[in-house]
Amino acid sequence: MRPALLIALVLLARLSFAQTNEPAGTPPPAPTAAKPAAPVKTTRAAATAAELQKAVDQLTQSNRDLLDLLKKQQEVLQDIQYESRLKNRQIQSLEERLEDSLYQNTQLQNKVDKLEADASVRPQGAAIASAPPPVENPGATNTPPPPPAPPPVADATPTPPETYLPKPDSEGAPGTMSWHRLFTLKGDDSRQSDLFRIQGRTWRVLWHNQDKPGKVYANTSALFINAFPKDDTIPQKVSAKLGSGGDSTELQGPGNYYLKIEASGGSWELAVEDFR
Repeated sequence: MRPALLIALVLLARLSFAQTNEPAGTPPPAPTAAKPAAPVKTTRAAATAAELQKAVDQLTQSNRDLLDLLKKQQEVLQDIQYESRLKNRQIQSLEERLEDSLYQNTQLQNKVDKLEADASVRPQGAAIASAPPPVENPGATNTPPPPPAPPPVADATPTPPETYLPKPDSEGAPGTMSWHRLFTLKGDDSRQSDLFRIQGRTWRVLWHNQDKPGKVYANTSALFINAFPKDDTIPQKVSAKLGSGGDSTELQGPGNYYLKIEASGGSWELAVEDFR
């Protein structure tokens, strides 16, 4: 019993001594603050989101610009199609008018031919019908009347040349460009040429129109030539000639073409040459 009491007194004495040696007013240890989260990951995520939004905005604007361009392109295509349809209608109308004019010209020529034929027959019949009867003269001898004077000889019509077209140019030396004649055509009515190939950037049509012989036929013939590209309805004008005369018309190549010739009242000829 006594040893236990003695141990208890020793412990109490140590405890009192420890409290006496501890300085007064010592603050209790401050609690440890929580460590803040690292801001690096948050900053990167915000930057990535900003870049993504910027890319989306740029893509949206690009799509809007593309849509505007497509609308403008569609408007241009519609305008081109409208102009093409309008040109086709104008060409069709001109062809109809041309056909009517050619028909009327043919009718007039037939009428002129008939009038000329009638005029060549009527003077002889009229001279015979209007000749006065012979007057009997008792004192005259039975001598035959003098023969009638021969009719005046008409001026001889000059012989037309074999061709009104110039001779083809001589081909240049190797390595040089020159005109190469592909083919020639001639006729006295409307027709369409076969399809032909142009290799150079420039080609031309040499053409000539000729009236029928005789002053009465002066400026009564017509020649219209158009060059059509293959699979296209818009032609390139070559000639529109009334009466005798000719010229050459240069066109742009290359490509496949054919010629549509509409003629009446005369004869025509043409040549196609390629510059290569």
